[in-house]
Amino acid sequence: DAEGPAPGDVGVWGEIAHLTEKVLLRREQRIEQEQQRLTRFLAAVEASPIGVMLLDANHQISWCSRVAADHLGLDPKRDIAQPVTNLVRMPAFVEHMSAGPSEQAVSFPGPNGNRLSALVQPYGDGLQLVLTQDITERERAETMRRNFVANVSHEIRTPLTVLAGFVETMSE
Repeated sequence: DAEGPAPGDVGVWGEIAHLTEKVLLRREQRIEQEQQRLTRFLAAVEASPIGVMLLDANHQISWCSRVAADHLGLDPKRDIAQPVTNLVRMPAFVEHMSAGPSEQAVSFPGPNGNRLSALVQPYGDGLQLVLTQDITERERAETMRRNFVANVSHEIRTPLTVLAGFVETMSE
């Protein structure tokens, strides 16, 4: 039985077999522990509202989280090894990818009518990490804030103009 424990030989060969079996068992345990850590890490990435995509040196997709796939209209399994700029055709994104590393994120319309932000970070040997975020609500809130400030400013300015006119008339 190749899967069972090593035979209990005595002597030097028995000792070597026993030590080899222990080393292999520890190695299998470490591999299992690392596999569990990787699974937990990937589950944590998938739970994040930030999309994560890994690109190789040729801008081909190596791995893509479900959130990034939803943001960019991709299939996380089918689109592996495809150049990202062939799949995400938004001009701002394509230009950002071809411009090289940048500290700034680029925003562009997403395939679902939402607004997206993408940040591309180099890592490793020519590899890239793409972080995507849906910024539709943030931009909507910013627009509402700007409109509110403009309206309040206008509403305050109008009575002040009237008062300034009265003060000018009174001073004359």
